[in-house]
Amino acid sequence: MAVFTIEEVVEATGGHLIGTFDKETSFTDVSTDTRTIGKGNLFLALEGANFDGHAFIDKACEKGAIAALVTEGKEIAGFPCIAVANTLIAYQALARYHRRRFNIPVVAVTGSSGKTTTKEMIAAVLATKYKVLKTEKNFNNEIGLPKTLLQLAPDHEACVVEMGMRGLGQIKELADIAEPTIGVVTNVGTSHIELLGSQDKIADAKAELVEAIGAEGTVILNADDKRVCAMKERTQARPIFYGLQGKEATVYASNLRYKKDGIKFSCRNFDDVFDVFLPMIGEHNVYDALAAIAVGRVLRVPDYKISKGLGSFTGMPMRQELLTLGDIVVFNDAYNANPSSMAESIKALGQLDSKRKIAMLGDMLELGDFTKEGHRQVGELLGKEGYDAVFTFGQASKEISLAARTAGVPIVKHCDSQLDMVDAYMSIHQAGDCLLIKGSRGLRMERLIDELREGLV
Repeated sequence: MAVFTIEEVVEATGGHLIGTFDKETSFTDVSTDTRTIGKGNLFLALEGANFDGHAFIDKACEKGAIAALVTEGKEIAGFPCIAVANTLIAYQALARYHRRRFNIPVVAVTGSSGKTTTKEMIAAVLATKYKVLKTEKNFNNEIGLPKTLLQLAPDHEACVVEMGMRGLGQIKELADIAEPTIGVVTNVGTSHIELLGSQDKIADAKAELVEAIGAEGTVILNADDKRVCAMKERTQARPIFYGLQGKEATVYASNLRYKKDGIKFSCRNFDDVFDVFLPMIGEHNVYDALAAIAVGRVLRVPDYKISKGLGSFTGMPMRQELLTLGDIVVFNDAYNANPSSMAESIKALGQLDSKRKIAMLGDMLELGDFTKEGHRQVGELLGKEGYDAVFTFGQASKEISLAARTAGVPIVKHCDSQLDMVDAYMSIHQAGDCLLIKGSRGLRMERLIDELREGLV
């Protein structure tokens, strides 16, 4: 918990006091949520398009808050308040103030795909030597990042945060809050291309992280992604490259051996060579592991501990999660989707020893003018990878079905609902099938799991 005196809150936020304060009082934590607020907390009233935290100040008081940080003009009579021009900016300022209390490495991860898995792998590697704080769930934005940083405690020895974005300038804002010492960029794909217009603009947005790392820091870059590799010219920090092609990479993998329960590979980590077993499928996860290995090297984690951390990595629900449902295996990657991550998962399924490969796919959102082409490419890839059946759901995914049928997939159906998808699959179900389930968050493709479980278990 982040403890602040009243003077520290005023110093960090530039706010002014309204009401009666005991200058000796300290806040036991900062909370934006009355559902979890505790006794002695400072309640911070955030505002959004569809909510206003000021409406809950009385509730916060009832649950033990001793003051509120509010927008000027929205003070509550009889309750101590600290008024600021913008409560979100004040929240971020408090997080930055608290972060500066800790002289520890802060690792920031961004990229079009794989950033959450990479963040989790880095945390798993570092946890073999250090007490680590990491971003939980998908708290990777202007509200989630401060929430994470405000959890820093004296026993933490390292921090790993994820940085998402929806436009130019947003990663810079997040980096200004977290002040990372190590920056990791996984790749530059086409997610959010609707908002930014081109991959080059997406690269500019991701590069804001490496630009924020000072000369004393380190940036970890994917050598096999030309746009990421080029970011070495946009930072004063020391660059370290990772990849599978071994050209510019000082951390790279070779001799990949695919097994039903994961991937084995040999890693050259600068001058050291050691074997790694990764209990996940898909070559793209090897890239994520290499980024984690590079961070481990920078922070002096021994190779045997790096290997141990990756070998025990368990992954996350709905992110490349392998499930056994009755007599089939489901590759549940339903959390989100963009063309890059969709291609990675489609290829990864080939690693499994299954009788048939079947895809149940939803729309990929926020692709703008690339929507039609992006979905068509997915359909073509399904044919190239030898899928036996494809079921799609959503308006844009009609293009997947059309392209998959043209590419030679034997069974293709565009469905009117998720239940229709399950019914269509059950009509061709065979023991030993392996199903890929994936789509953008708005499609809620994980609902298929319960429907399949009900029909198969």
